Amino acid sequence: MLLKSNLIKFAKKIMNQLIWLNQLDQLTEAVISDFGLLKHEDLHFKPGVNRWSIAENLAHLIVVNRTYFPLIEQIRNNTYKVPFLGKIPFLPKLFGSVLIEYVKPEAEEAKVKTFPIWEPSLLIDEGPILEIFEKHQQALRRVRIQCEDPIQRKQIIASPANNNIVYSLEDAFDVILLHEQRHFIQSKAVLALLDKNVI
Repeated sequence: MLLKSNLIKFAKKIMNQLIWLNQLDQLTEAVISDFGLLKHEDLHFKPGVNRWSIAENLAHLIVVNRTYFPLIEQIRNNTYKVPFLGKIPFLPKLFGSVLIEYVKPEAEEAKVKTFPIWEPSLLIDEGPILEIFEKHQQALRRVRIQCEDPIQRKQIIASPANNNIVYSLEDAFDVILLHEQRHFIQSKAVLALLDKNVI
C-alpha cells in the first residue's frame, strides 16, 4: 500500500512538472512564431502613453522572472530564510491563491503600476529582445526542473518585490507562467493594432 501511494505521488509530481514545462515551451514558441519576423520599430511600437510595446511586455517578464533566481539559488544552497509571515500556516496559501487569480490571463485587467524593480526599462541594452527572451525561457525551464525537490517540500518564499507577501514556490512558478500568458495576450493586442495599420 505504501509503495502504491509513493508511486502515485511520484507520478503526480512528474505530470505536474511536465504540464508546466509543456505550457512554458508552447508560450515560448508562440512568442517566436508571432513576433519573430517583426521589425525593430514594430516590436517597440507603443499603442498609448501608458501601454507597453511588445518589447516592453517581454522585457518586463524577463525582469520579473530574474528577481526569483537569487532566492531560488539560496533555497538550493540551504541559505534561504523564510520570513516570519511565511510561517503562519494559512497566509502563504491565501496569498498564493490571490496572486494566481490576479495574474490569470482571463482576469479583468486592472491598471496597476508595476513595482519599480520590475520595470521593463531595467533590461535596456542587453541586445535583441526576442533572442534574450528565448534564452531566458531556457534558463527558466532549467530552474523549474531543478526546483522539484523544494516544491515537493512545500517551500515557502517571499515575493522578490515585497517581503510581506508570502506563498509557496509551486505557486510562484504558476504565477510566473500565468503572468507570461497574460502579457503574451497583451502583446498580441499590440500586434493586432500593427496588423490594422493603425500607426
